[in-house]
Amino acid sequence: MGRSILNNIIHLFYSTILANLLQAVSLIALANFFNAQNYGMFSVAIAVTFVMLFFTDLGLTNTFLREGAKDGIDLEMILSSYIKVRMILLIFISIIGYIAIHYMYADKNLIYMMINVMFFMLIGLTWQNIGIAYFQLTERMKYIALIKVVSAAVVSIITCFCIFGELPVYITARLYGLGYMIGGICSIYVMKRKTNVNMKVVIHKALFWQVTPFIISGFLIMGTPQLAPILLNYTLPLSMLGVFAVAYRMPAALYQVPGVIAGAFYPVLFKHYNQNKLEEHTKLNLLQIKLMAIVGICMTLVLYHLAPYFISIFFHEEWKNAVEPLQILSFLIALQSLNIAIADGLTTSGRQNKRTVVQCIALVIGGIMLYSFSSIGGVIGAAYAMVLFEIVALVGYIAVSVVKGKIVFQIVIPYTIYFGVTFIGVQYILHTYHFIALVLNTLIVVVGIFLYDYELKKLLLSFITKTRKKDYITKQGI
Repeated sequence: MGRSILNNIIHLFYSTILANLLQAVSLIALANFFNAQNYGMFSVAIAVTFVMLFFTDLGLTNTFLREGAKDGIDLEMILSSYIKVRMILLIFISIIGYIAIHYMYADKNLIYMMINVMFFMLIGLTWQNIGIAYFQLTERMKYIALIKVVSAAVVSIITCFCIFGELPVYITARLYGLGYMIGGICSIYVMKRKTNVNMKVVIHKALFWQVTPFIISGFLIMGTPQLAPILLNYTLPLSMLGVFAVAYRMPAALYQVPGVIAGAFYPVLFKHYNQNKLEEHTKLNLLQIKLMAIVGICMTLVLYHLAPYFISIFFHEEWKNAVEPLQILSFLIALQSLNIAIADGLTTSGRQNKRTVVQCIALVIGGIMLYSFSSIGGVIGAAYAMVLFEIVALVGYIAVSVVKGKIVFQIVIPYTIYFGVTFIGVQYILHTYHFIALVLNTLIVVVGIFLYDYELKKLLLSFITKTRKKDYITKQGI
């Protein structure tokens, strides 16, 4: 494989930013088009759709990446098996989901909103995920970029059409889901042009080998961002849930930027471990953790300092009380960046079971905190509960890591101290000057970390040197 991680990151980076920008425009426009109650229902419908999306996967994407990364494997056979199983699950889960929502919810308007959103969106996201998984395995990230951007662009165009046409709320929700389905068709079309798929193939049984930990872990990963809108439906009025959803969507979207790094490192970490290059695996994972931490901190600073401007510029007056929860939730980006990177190190080194145990414990504790905090403190309490949930998960992942000493003493403690001291100091002095505080805080943190972290500089230089050498050899046909 001559394609470098750096090139993959670049493709994923620009596509993720562009796709998330388009999706953010769509959600902002919809929040202003819907009232708080309708947006609350819409948020619950989206959350339930993502829960159903998980059940169309059941950890198979991870086993597909694992099996496909092995030497001498018949990739077309693995891919065909993967697609076949996911299509069967899609049909089955769609039927089960339709029945389940009528038993889970009593509000007829909420049920109708779900029906309008979920089925087109579920089909589209499933098809998109299939294409993305294939191109992630083959490290052709430019096609992932194409799929993401096309899907986001179609959704944005449809959303604008609905708003300017002043279409009814439920029709708008239905067409929003249809936009994702069009993106899914694009994904399948691009993938079929690059490979052959034979749906008559016998399903490859290795896809199900040790899939149970991936199922549990995948459910927990999926359930974490969807936990809040689903659970808060029972503790908050739909109008307050709409406010939380507006605040929560921004950090969830911005996290995709450091998440790009994780997506580029993931298949390479698997390959290092499969080839028994354990030292290379550890070095690469530490580099991933550091890079994701730095990017996550920067994104947190941007969202925290500019939260008042984001809300006042993009949203109506009724959403102004989303500023404080948005600032609290901005810390999720830095915490999730660390958590995903450390957890990926566990998954790609045969420690998926330990990752799953941590996720189970954290999700239970997080659910209890979310329910109790939101009942007492409303939207603000819910925001603090989400941050505490990520802290619990971080402690757990570090505790079960075999390189916990390096993670704690080389990354977590020094980065936290430096970020905390500079953040508090800048905030104390420049709390009324948001733009100046943002620039100064980001500059101090980034420069300080790079000056302090000699290992990061050494790892980056080694990584860049190897990448250039590998690309040179590939171009020369050696």
